[in-house]
Amino acid sequence: MVAGFWYNQDGLPIQYGTQKAIPEVGGDYLVYGETREIEQLIPLVPYQLTAAGLQVPGPAQTTFSGTGSTAAAGIQSLTTLFPLQATAPVTTTTGGVLLLSNPQLFIEQVDIETLVTAAGGTSIAVGLVTTSPGSPSSSFVQVTPNAGTQIVKNVVTATMSAGTRATWTSPGATGFLWNNTANATVAGGGDWVGINMPLVTNAITPLPASAWLSTVATGTFTNGLVKLRIRYTMYGTISQ
Repeated sequence: MVAGFWYNQDGLPIQYGTQKAIPEVGGDYLVYGETREIEQLIPLVPYQLTAAGLQVPGPAQTTFSGTGSTAAAGIQSLTTLFPLQATAPVTTTTGGVLLLSNPQLFIEQVDIETLVTAAGGTSIAVGLVTTSPGSPSSSFVQVTPNAGTQIVKNVVTATMSAGTRATWTSPGATGFLWNNTANATVAGGGDWVGINMPLVTNAITPLPASAWLSTVATGTFTNGLVKLRIRYTMYGTISQ
């Protein structure tokens, strides 16, 4: 058990005491039509509302750890969950029919809006993290495949300058950086951007249906606040 956080006997993460008062930095927002949108602030240093407020920790430093606190796992919002694929994506026909037995997930676009210029660190990566039940030894684990880089893949500090927006629509490829003076291509597209999301390959039964966003930093940031925006589509028959 870590102060303010523990797993119950069902393997569910529980917050208590002052941990419950930490400001929320993420959410799933209304978008008209079939596209869905998740936004989350990613403080690159501890983030605090008012002098008396509690801090949201910065990203996990250098390496992911699943056996300590949520901060060590890079999780800055425990209430923002991203859906995971229930079965392997359907990309071929069966008897000439594209048969969708389960909902399919497709990440259309990922943006990073920089609110406060990043300084001091080298890069950040954003992936997905789930929980591996097994009380009393429950832990956080990075979703596989492409652990730690499903959403954003090693975006360098120079990309995160105030007033800029970086946009990616392809996996592992360069995106576009927008600012007030000049536009340019920029590396950092996550491995699951612009494709049908693959089936989770973690050795967990049953397979998780959702995951938290997890940010891991390389280098020690001394400043910076960015907003991550993920636009995705869920198509096929949605049962819940």
